[in-house]
Amino acid sequence: MTSNQPYFDLAILGGECLTLDKSFAEYRDSLILTGNGRIEYIGDRKDFIGPYYAGKTIHAQGKIIMPAFFNAHTHLSLSLYRGLGTDLHLQDWLTKVIWPLEKQFCNPENVYLGSCLSVLEMIKSGTATLADMNFFSGHAAKAIEESGLRGFIGEALFSTSTPSIRDPLDGFNVSAALLEKYKGHPTIHPYLVLHAPFTCSADLYREAGLLGKKWGVKVCSHVSETRNEFEQIRSRYGKTPVAWLEETGVLDSDFIAIHMVHASDEDIEILAERNVGIIHNPHSNMLLGSGISPVNKMIDKGIRVGLGTDSASSNNSLSMLTELQTAARLHKVEALDPSVLAARHALQMATSINADIYGLAGITGSLAEGYSADLLIINPDSPNMVPVYDHYSQIVYSMENRNIESLIVNGKVVMEDRKILTLDEEMILREVEKWTKSVSVYDFIRI
Repeated sequence: MTSNQPYFDLAILGGECLTLDKSFAEYRDSLILTGNGRIEYIGDRKDFIGPYYAGKTIHAQGKIIMPAFFNAHTHLSLSLYRGLGTDLHLQDWLTKVIWPLEKQFCNPENVYLGSCLSVLEMIKSGTATLADMNFFSGHAAKAIEESGLRGFIGEALFSTSTPSIRDPLDGFNVSAALLEKYKGHPTIHPYLVLHAPFTCSADLYREAGLLGKKWGVKVCSHVSETRNEFEQIRSRYGKTPVAWLEETGVLDSDFIAIHMVHASDEDIEILAERNVGIIHNPHSNMLLGSGISPVNKMIDKGIRVGLGTDSASSNNSLSMLTELQTAARLHKVEALDPSVLAARHALQMATSINADIYGLAGITGSLAEGYSADLLIINPDSPNMVPVYDHYSQIVYSMENRNIESLIVNGKVVMEDRKILTLDEEMILREVEKWTKSVSVYDFIRI
């Protein structure tokens, strides 16, 4: 390297780059150069003038490069209960399986272990950024940080005690401590998380809305996940969950509503007027028999609708690839119209739309100079993807997790050639197996 050669931390040579920016710019023989976690150059290789030096070079000829996925809603620690309580409605799943198990086994060590297992699966399926709702959320944050992923972390608040917060009045103090600990952190972003209208009071939502504005953070909650919840809130308060939340003043562009399966036309008007972000979780909604979210109606009203997997115990996968593929198919069936939720839009729901909802537009979700270097390298050389006529169509309707070869987050190579570089995958799997054999989960399930 000569003194006048620019230095870059990482160079990715070749490959067909899909930026997923607003114009869907593409580069057929691309060059991506990164420094300090950011993309410093992206374009056609032939257009870069002059020599350079890179600390690491990845050759991506014949590959597809695109933004990494953003999983906009999950519960990392619940991967320890994957496969328990299947074929139950949400209320039975919560009260007879998940909440009894959490009462018995939810502690800092198990939250960390379950979170490690979850981030392994997310890395293998191409997720760079996630939004977690958890108890002992600082221990979930530890797993996220060690993995090299970017994460939103929130302590799940209820109007009653939880495994991590005995006095509900302490909930916001726990959230404030997380904000202080991770203030200015490049990849860990605390936010406020309330469980749901059927477990949280109006005062809790009012206070969350005020603190969210004071602290400059997002506020998130499950909303209208099931018909039972919708009718329960309407019976209790004489209003739908959305109308009830509107009265608390919490609904605005910084509020994120998870699920929104059941919504009246008036609810959708309120959500649009308040610019609320919605996170759709089709696999979880289907598995729990909760219903089909009116995604097409909400999109038609200009509402931002993103995607998340929910937990590994209600999905039971944490793959954003399969989530977006399911969403694209499900809403064509619902509308009896193959043109709805087209491939390009489905990809944006799992990337740039999620980034916008969580306040990271201009930082991640698409590939451009100045953005965080969060990207996937896909190997399409397999029977399920050949021939490739339309890259977007192949990813949404044909690609499998195994085609995701490498994952780069904030400029750091987290997975290369399917090998995770930041965590000891074999050790984590052994520890989970050891934990599973050491406990009797069925002793605490009330089925």
